[in-house]
Amino acid sequence: MSVRPTTWPQWWSQLRPWGKPVTAPRARLLIAPHSGAGPNRYLRLVGGLPDDVEILGLTLPGRERRGTERPGATLDEVLASLSAVSPPEVPTLVLGHSMGATLGLHLAHALGKQCVGLIASGQEPRYGAGWLSETSSDEDVLRLLELGGDLPSAVMEDTGWRTALLDNLRADLRLGTESAERSRGLRIDGTITVLCGEEDRLVDPDALAGWGAHSVAGSEVHLLPGGHFALFDPVNRPRYVEAIESRLAVTAVRPG
Repeated sequence: MSVRPTTWPQWWSQLRPWGKPVTAPRARLLIAPHSGAGPNRYLRLVGGLPDDVEILGLTLPGRERRGTERPGATLDEVLASLSAVSPPEVPTLVLGHSMGATLGLHLAHALGKQCVGLIASGQEPRYGAGWLSETSSDEDVLRLLELGGDLPSAVMEDTGWRTALLDNLRADLRLGTESAERSRGLRIDGTITVLCGEEDRLVDPDALAGWGAHSVAGSEVHLLPGGHFALFDPVNRPRYVEAIESRLAVTAVRPG
């Protein structure tokens, strides 16, 4: 299979107001969104970080500014896109939510010593297909969104939106399954910080400690009020910002 071009504007974008670039970053945060979503939804979550932290969000084909592209990406394509954001080499933290957490593990591993850790949000370690597969019915896919509490009524009422969402979700189910199958035995050097809503109906809280097997430095688990999308609750925003800043503060000297 051919690999798509990996130019900066295609896969990664600045998550700052008006896309304002950071000219001399001391650190970088990479965000891997949840299934069916693009990075813009995470702007409020991380918008309060210091100005010298560069924030980049991953946009997969079929969403936001890539909405005209056919949905679907392979893990190798996503990892190849890192070549477009490698310079300058500064301490880098990865934050991924739901499927993005599994994808984030691979991004963190690919970054090597440059990565100071992973924030795995709303996801337990996965090694194969999760609740659904790409052959699941539309009703099953939408029911999963209902369980997660992220199914706007407007989607159900608009055939076009519903079709686009289902296409993106099925593409992400393929990517999520591939990422999970290839994550067995994968380990990173930095600590994995696990954040999850205590009422998340898509996650087994007893399985969250399993993230520790993916890090030489181990993991720490924190349960927050709310469900699968607790990270978007303003009440929990300070906990995420604190987790990000504490991990970036671990490395005072830039790698290399």
